[in-house]
Amino acid sequence: MNREQYAAMLQKINEVRVANGDVGACIEEFRKRYKYVYVYNDSCFKKIFGAYENRDMAASFLNAVLKLEGANCIRSLDFVDPSVPGGPFVKSVTSDLVALNQDKNRIVIEVQHKGDDSFKDRLVFYTACHTLQNKLPGQIYTLRNMDFIALQMFDSYPESKDYRHCVQLKNQNNEVFFGKHMLTIVEVAKFIKGDYRMDESRLACWLRAIECINNEQGLDGNAFMANVLPLQNAAKLSNFDMRFLISEAKFMSDQAYTLEIERKEARAEGRAVGRAEGRAEGKSEGKSEGHADAISVLQSMGLSAEQIAEAKTRLAALDNK
Repeated sequence: MNREQYAAMLQKINEVRVANGDVGACIEEFRKRYKYVYVYNDSCFKKIFGAYENRDMAASFLNAVLKLEGANCIRSLDFVDPSVPGGPFVKSVTSDLVALNQDKNRIVIEVQHKGDDSFKDRLVFYTACHTLQNKLPGQIYTLRNMDFIALQMFDSYPESKDYRHCVQLKNQNNEVFFGKHMLTIVEVAKFIKGDYRMDESRLACWLRAIECINNEQGLDGNAFMANVLPLQNAAKLSNFDMRFLISEAKFMSDQAYTLEIERKEARAEGRAVGRAEGRAEGKSEGKSEGHADAISVLQSMGLSAEQIAEAKTRLAALDNK
């Protein structure tokens, strides 16, 4: 299912729950209608790619995103606590997925649907927080390698034809200053909407596979790599039990309520501003038209220029009262 369908399902589940209805029957109806979940939902993504039994699949996906081959490939993954505790002046953060490869190097994944003005600041802030967790034990400053991956449903580089971007600290001559950290941005929406039929990279295969799942198409009969196929089973709606879906529905309901309040306030404010501006504009236009008519009448009566000027002055004075 796509994002809208997944949200609609959660909304219905929550409505049935609040009404003390049969939530299990409600979920079964959706399982008859849909075979898969929306993969890019934060919680679904964690459950699919962060499950112990799906480590090989997750490693394949990460190797594709990071373009790792041969001896550089991720061969094993250990998932770790995705949260980073805060301090007196720093808030705690929780990423979608955090893993360590065979060399104990950290890999962080964030799935982002909304690209507001604070997104880049938040991304750099999250990277900084995970950097603190990436220090070698017993060392003061020495850091391990870290890859931070942002899967985005919006564009950070709208003018670029590339949908994958690597960001590092470099100097003015494009020479790498610090090569241990890499931020890899994948513009998923750009890939989905764009014409990348000639792209046969492993990442393109994965993005196509996920899009097929989200569109309820499945992967049978498609020429994808063999290690993409496990996604077809991992993303089945039947794998997500009632407790998970109810929890998701309650969380979405709380968020939706807050957002709806904000929308209502914004709409009310917008209507109030619009009415005020409309009244002011209407009054201004009405006065201007009335003045023009009055001046036209005075001119037709043959009054002198001095008399008409005096009339204009008096009309302006009346407007200010």
